Amino acid sequence: MPAFLFFGENNYLLRAEIRELVEKFKKNEGDLNLMILDAQETEEGEIISASETPPFLGKARLVVVRDFDFKKSADALAKLIENLPEYCTLVFTAKKPDARTKLFKTFKKFGKTKEFPLPKPAEFKKWLTDEIAKQNLKFEPAAAELLATFTLGDCGAAVNEIAKLKTFADGQKITRADVELLTHPNLHTSVFRLTDAIGERRIGNALADLQDIVNRGENLIQIFFKITWQFRNLLNLKSLANRNLPPFEIARELKLHPFVVQNSLRQVRNFSEAELLAAHSQLLKIDVGLKTGKLNYSSSNPAEFALALEKFIVSFG
Repeated sequence: MPAFLFFGENNYLLRAEIRELVEKFKKNEGDLNLMILDAQETEEGEIISASETPPFLGKARLVVVRDFDFKKSADALAKLIENLPEYCTLVFTAKKPDARTKLFKTFKKFGKTKEFPLPKPAEFKKWLTDEIAKQNLKFEPAAAELLATFTLGDCGAAVNEIAKLKTFADGQKITRADVELLTHPNLHTSVFRLTDAIGERRIGNALADLQDIVNRGENLIQIFFKITWQFRNLLNLKSLANRNLPPFEIARELKLHPFVVQNSLRQVRNFSEAELLAAHSQLLKIDVGLKTGKLNYSSSNPAEFALALEKFIVSFG
C-alpha cells in the first residue's frame, strides 16, 4: 500500500481528508489495526514498528502520524517508505515540510503527496457559498461577504460561525447585521476594520472598534503591533500598487495572505502616501516611548498607552 504525505496550512480540509480515510478504513477493517500517532510524542522506532506489525485478524493496517517535524533526521523512516509492507497504509501530516529533505523526496518518489494550501479569496468565497448551500441556508450576499472577511480564509472558523448563525437565524435569511452581532473577528480582522474606519474618517467608529478589541481581552501591546503591521503593509502596498502589479504578485512579493492584499488594496485608496508616512512616524514614536520608558504601560494600568493609541486614531480626524 502507498505512503501519503498530506501537508499545508488549510488544516480544516486536511483533517477532513484524514477523517474520511479513517472512516473508510474502519468501515472495511474495524479499528483493531488502526493507529493514530502524535509525532511530537512518538519515537521513530515506534512508527516503524507500528507500520511493520502485520494486521491482527484483518487484511490491512492504517497508521496515521500527525504533525511530523521535517527538521528531524528521518533516514530510517525514508527507508521504511521505500519498503512499506503491502498491508500497510502510512499517512503523515505536516504544516510546512521541507521539500529539500530526504524524507520529502522519498514521499514524492515512492508515495504520494497532497498539499492543502490556504484558499485564494475567490476560492474561499466559492467554498463558503457551497458550504452555505450544502446546509440549505439563506445568506444575504453582504452577509456572506462579511463572513468571508471576518474568517480570513479559515475554513474551520467559517464552519463554526455558520453553525452559530444557523442556530440564531432559525430558518430565516441571515443578514449582515446577524454576522456583525454574532461573529467576533480575530485580532487581525478587528484591526483591519479599525484601519478601514480611520481611512474613511469615521473616527468615532474607529475608537469604538479599539474599545471593542480591548473589551474582548486583547493585549494592548498586541493591538499596537498589529496596527503598526497593517500601516506598514499599506505603505508597501501603496508603492507596489502604483507600479500596477496584480494582487497575486503583490501577495507573493510581500509574503502576505491573498485576503490581506485584496482587502488592503481597497483600503489603501483612502490614504495618501504622505498620510501613511506620517502614520508610520507616529507609531514609531509610540514604539520608542514604550522601549525607553517614556510611555508607561502595564496590564494593571493601561490608561496612558491606551490614550496614545486614541490620539493616534484621532489625528486622522
